[in-house]
Amino acid sequence: MEGEGIAIEEIGIAASRLGTQEYWDDNYVRELTNFSEAGDEGEVWFGSASSDEILDWIARYLPSPMTPTRADFNNTDDGHDALLQVGQPDSQILDVGCGNGQLLFLLAQGGYSVDCLTGIDYSESSIKLSSQIARAKGIQGLRLEVRDILRDPIEPPLRNAPASSPHTERKGWDLITDKGTFDAICLSDARIDGRKLEAIYPERIRDLLVKPGGIFLITSCNWTEEELIHKFVSPLTGFKFHSKIPRASFCFGGSKGSTITTVAFQATEPKEPTITGATHPDPSTDPSPDSHNLLDT
Repeated sequence: MEGEGIAIEEIGIAASRLGTQEYWDDNYVRELTNFSEAGDEGEVWFGSASSDEILDWIARYLPSPMTPTRADFNNTDDGHDALLQVGQPDSQILDVGCGNGQLLFLLAQGGYSVDCLTGIDYSESSIKLSSQIARAKGIQGLRLEVRDILRDPIEPPLRNAPASSPHTERKGWDLITDKGTFDAICLSDARIDGRKLEAIYPERIRDLLVKPGGIFLITSCNWTEEELIHKFVSPLTGFKFHSKIPRASFCFGGSKGSTITTVAFQATEPKEPTITGATHPDPSTDPSPDSHNLLDT
């Protein structure tokens, strides 16, 4: 594993407007207008090739199924390979900072049950956009919510029994995906209880995975594999390096890197919630009535 045993200085990135909610609200208001007027679904972050690579990774590593493969594939209407589904539709996936919902739609179209897919974003305009696109694609029942990953309580889905059963429980997610969200967080100069948001984020992600074995898959254009390992692997988070998506690399100034980095981290031991908003609800209760699901609005 690259970077193992190497001391890395704390490297910061200068704050930018791209790290503010105002920027992303304005961005998705524009994309909402473009979608309403021209059917433009908005930008695919890091490109469609990166999305395909992420889908391939999920197909290979998702611990419990609807695990797809690209072994015998056909082309879907939007040009992406259809996924071959096998196994049981039990694994839960959370996309943090889901934006226009593109990754979730590809998973839904590829055979993953919408009951297993959740997208959150702190921009209400983002959730409005992804909800409108979902309706246009005929994807119903996808859970899309306005949530701030660092400040809001986020309820894992109910599993294994109907809501009326005393054995119903919330087990957290099996996989959490991040495509550029941590990059944006690192561009913010905001703090919570005096702590930088980028320092809180790994703990928050680990809290949401809840149980050992859960995986966090992050794609970044600002951080190298070595830097991401340094930021996410610690005794506090209980994360360990799991795998990475290989990509073409280049050398510059004696250093080797790539324009996009995707790394997977796996939760290793149980951990109680530790930070703001990271509370897990009483298993006997239904989802909060104030949950901001805009899909049906």
